Amino acid sequence: MGNFNEVQQNPAATEWKKADYKEQQIPEYAGNPLIEALPPILSIKEAYKKMLVQPLYNESERELSEELRYQMLFRLQHFFQPVSQHLDLERRFSRLIRTGYLSRNPLGADEIRHLRGSVIQTLPSASSFTIMGFSGIGKTTAIERILSLYPKVILHEYPVNRLQIVWLKLDCPHDGSLKTLCMDFFLKVDELVGSNYFEKFGKSRISISAMLTQMGRVARIHCIGALIIDEIQHLLTARDRGSEKMMNFFVTLINEIGIPIILIGTMKAKAVLQQDFRQARRGSGQGDMVWENMKPNDDWDMLIEEMWKYQWTREKTPLTEQLRKIMYEESQGIVDIAVKLFSLAQSRAIETGYEKISPELIQQVAKEDLKLVQPMLKALKSGLVSELEKYEDIMPMNLAKYLMERKSKIDLRATIQKKKEEQEKERKEYEITVMEKAIHALITLGIDAKAAEKAVRHVLGTEGNHNLNTIVMQAIAYIEQSVNTKEENKKKEAKEVKENLLASVIDKGKKRKISPYKALLDAGYIKNPLNELVM
Repeated sequence: MGNFNEVQQNPAATEWKKADYKEQQIPEYAGNPLIEALPPILSIKEAYKKMLVQPLYNESERELSEELRYQMLFRLQHFFQPVSQHLDLERRFSRLIRTGYLSRNPLGADEIRHLRGSVIQTLPSASSFTIMGFSGIGKTTAIERILSLYPKVILHEYPVNRLQIVWLKLDCPHDGSLKTLCMDFFLKVDELVGSNYFEKFGKSRISISAMLTQMGRVARIHCIGALIIDEIQHLLTARDRGSEKMMNFFVTLINEIGIPIILIGTMKAKAVLQQDFRQARRGSGQGDMVWENMKPNDDWDMLIEEMWKYQWTREKTPLTEQLRKIMYEESQGIVDIAVKLFSLAQSRAIETGYEKISPELIQQVAKEDLKLVQPMLKALKSGLVSELEKYEDIMPMNLAKYLMERKSKIDLRATIQKKKEEQEKERKEYEITVMEKAIHALITLGIDAKAAEKAVRHVLGTEGNHNLNTIVMQAIAYIEQSVNTKEENKKKEAKEVKENLLASVIDKGKKRKISPYKALLDAGYIKNPLNELVM
């Protein structure tokens, strides 16, 4: 391992946990520093509490803007509700990693001689098992939650001087290449302990057999507690008997070096796992796990009830029996789809302004947004083996991708709305500025201030693109029109008053039994022509 002080200075050391040895109640675990440095064995209650992931949430967040609530929907990607099979997996992993260290006690004489190459022996088989199930059923998420309960690397200084890699998770390459898997192994180990194994053993020019030999050596040096290989169905695409070679290597690690291995794959990998891996699992006592879609039982109810708390729509919708049934019907008990359906239903409710979750909305979203998985969901609903065989995998959905598509719509709407608000603000600011200038111009022309303001407001209230000159000219025209109208109205009113007065004089003359002429003459409205002619 080289000078230990130098290793401690490596940047990777920040991820190391210093060994804290705990007294073991199980006799065979006592005296083994690799086991004593592990976290305590958890009760079911403790495992449940530690595995549970509850995203941030506050009721008041439902009152926030559309854009912010869309961002918060992404929190559901991290939601994890432990159910029975998750707790079962945690117990199995806890047992697997400890029993795997039983034959690799670094204080044991056989282990020391083995590391020095002075003894060749066949160690007892480590425990190992497989997890098979539909994509989206939660296999990878569950194992990653369990792995998070353990440190990746433990630093031992005394009584042993060792860097212990507690677990190492690799994804099977898409082309099923054993060489690519080996290279990834060396890279991951380098990242964890600050070594340069990839430089030494991971180059393409090195043969696969040489790589495999060195992988076994590195795995023993760093006391790898468990090797997890995910997406094992990719072995089906391996060339030149790559599937067989990789499985043989796994068997070697388990039987000869004593490293537990967990293989995770979809139902498509069933043939490979059940045939090629059978010998390695013989007598392990762990048993394989086949995860199918959840049934509408207590586990499903608990999952939906916990998830249902995370609502960001304006109106909070209680979880009714109808909604519970529709959620199961449209997801068929596949957790990945259920969580995404719940998220997408909320995004649709927010986007449309509907702002609540309803059975109809869930069905609409399932029909329109889950088109790719509908054929497979129908196969699950049918329960017919012949139909299920057509869809060996149910591909997980990318929630972030779907929400981003929704988000782009709301962002576009928000951008347009914001632009409209900015334009309205600019328009108002422009109007105030222009109004002040126009009123001032009219006042300088001798127009009354109130009349000027009224005229300018009238002009700005009409349609059209107004500049300052146009506003002033139209305001003057409006004032002139108003003045002319007033004068005409005054003349009309005066005429009406005069006509009313003459009529009143004539009416009075009739009562006096004199002619209209005589009445108007007496009242002074008509002058005597003879008097006008006298010089």
